[in-house]
Amino acid sequence: MPYLTTSDTCRLFYTFSETDPDLPVVVFLNGLGLTTTYWHSQAKFFADAFRVLCYDSRAQGQSDVGVEPLSPARHLADLLALLDHLGINSASLVGVSHGAYVAVSMAAQHPERVNRLVVCNLRAGRYGDSDIVARWLQKLTGEGLEAYARDVITAATGRTFRAAHTHLIPMMARAVAARNSIDGLARQLEAMQAYPPAAEIAGAVIAPTLVIAGEEDEIVPAEDASILADRMNASAVSIPTAGHSLPVEAPDRFNSLVRDFLNPIVVEGSR
Repeated sequence: MPYLTTSDTCRLFYTFSETDPDLPVVVFLNGLGLTTTYWHSQAKFFADAFRVLCYDSRAQGQSDVGVEPLSPARHLADLLALLDHLGINSASLVGVSHGAYVAVSMAAQHPERVNRLVVCNLRAGRYGDSDIVARWLQKLTGEGLEAYARDVITAATGRTFRAAHTHLIPMMARAVAARNSIDGLARQLEAMQAYPPAAEIAGAVIAPTLVIAGEEDEIVPAEDASILADRMNASAVSIPTAGHSLPVEAPDRFNSLVRDFLNPIVVEGSR
């Protein structure tokens, strides 16, 4: 399995479809506690026109927790190291939730490395101002991984998806619990409470950007998509009957929106 060992000896697990080297690259960035498997539908859908890169951010999935404190700067350094390791000069970034925060940070601080940006269900304000992060940390450390995962999956899926796929919720929660560690998730949840608001860094983004939100998102306030879109001079789209986990809840609509937005990159080819 492919791993990158960072400068601080943290191993990062990744998958990369090294097909036609002339194809542009799209990077999919996970939300909290998710892994490369989350993007299975997207990896298949975009493989004909892109080289697709997915990775488990440190402290999640098959990547190491590492010894350095977790922070936006640390996650950004990991993404840069991975792009450099694979010889990728620039790419389009598609991030959900925490992955969207890292993607916005990259676009703001390293605009030359980002062709286009897709931001999904990202909180505009401080994570520390939301009781949900503190609740999850308490659930994780007090009741364990499975209790935490059940709470997260319930909150991260919209009511329409839950009603139609009630039988899948326990299975999804078990998968999140099996692929993560208490230590890794606890360190990430603690770190997130000190993150600067995404709206503060979004103003520096110059890449063409699409902001996508789920109308049934129970984690991110409905107005946050408009706030971020305004900061980045971006287009904003809302997907009805979908919650926080858009790529899983509405894969066809999500894939179509992202593909249409990235289409100029496909036409222009690799940069």
